[in-house]
Amino acid sequence: MPANVATNIRLPEEVLKALKYKAIEENKSVNQLIREAIEIALTTPVQPPGKPAKDPFERVIGIAKSGIRDGSIKHDHYLYGKKK
Repeated sequence: MPANVATNIRLPEEVLKALKYKAIEENKSVNQLIREAIEIALTTPVQPPGKPAKDPFERVIGIAKSGIRDGSIKHDHYLYGKKK
């Protein structure tokens, strides 16, 4: 196992307080939580700039076809019927 190297970080007081509470809840040290967070940040793939992440909901697009071509214009008519 590689040797650990000490370093200093500065955190807002409220962030450190929340981190300490989380450490108590998870029965871990603050150092362990920070190391785990850094490990996750380093192993999570970064989305290239300008290319949005693929939204799984996009698979819904086009699964139902109504044949209505002017739905974006006359949506009230199709949803609520004729005006009284």
